[in-house]
Amino acid sequence: MSEHIKVAVAVEGPTDAVVIEAIIDAVLEGSDFEMQVLQPETSTVFGPAVGSERGLGWPGVFRWCRQAFMEGGGHASSSTAFAKHDVVMVHVDADVAGKTYSSAHILDPPRNDLPCERRCPPASATTSELRDVVLNWLGEKNCPQKLVLCMPSKTMDAWVVAALWPDNRVVARGNWECHDDPGAQFSALPKASRLSKRKPDYERRKNDIGNGWPIVASKLTEARRFKEEFLAAVG
Repeated sequence: MSEHIKVAVAVEGPTDAVVIEAIIDAVLEGSDFEMQVLQPETSTVFGPAVGSERGLGWPGVFRWCRQAFMEGGGHASSSTAFAKHDVVMVHVDADVAGKTYSSAHILDPPRNDLPCERRCPPASATTSELRDVVLNWLGEKNCPQKLVLCMPSKTMDAWVVAALWPDNRVVARGNWECHDDPGAQFSALPKASRLSKRKPDYERRKNDIGNGWPIVASKLTEARRFKEEFLAAVG
């Protein structure tokens, strides 16, 4: 593992970036790293560039992937992002497998491979299909050494809830990675304990999310997969 690890991330939204940074810090167990958010585009003054060309959510990640594909001459692994960083992490939630390109106003996908959702459990039945979709966005047949795919099932909320409230009754019931709306648990909590979908609220709970990560990785298969593949990428 290198002494100073440079990580670039393309994520669906600003709160996802906060969660990912907390998780990486926990996975690396104190090793020095810096994280650059390539997607969503940000401004030091105005924050996430909502009106940017790429936009937010999984369509924004799709457009970032296609730009990296073009810059790399048909392979994102030959793009600047891969040249300048030790790890490039691409995040899309597993529920993207149930979406369509037309719903995101994407008129020219490289393949008509969405939706690709499979029966859950296991979560991997869907995420394995979705990994092939994202690799195709990047122009890659196989996962390059520096690339780490992050696919919380069914959304990043599942990891956050499991990290902050591991004793939540719905989480403890089992098959949490197959729950269609894990974020609904936020509103089910007492008002004082709720987490809004605002970046400052996530920043305040960042350490708690990192501290809860070992439990998440031990219980949720896609979290464990992410941890193992991230560690393999950094060597």
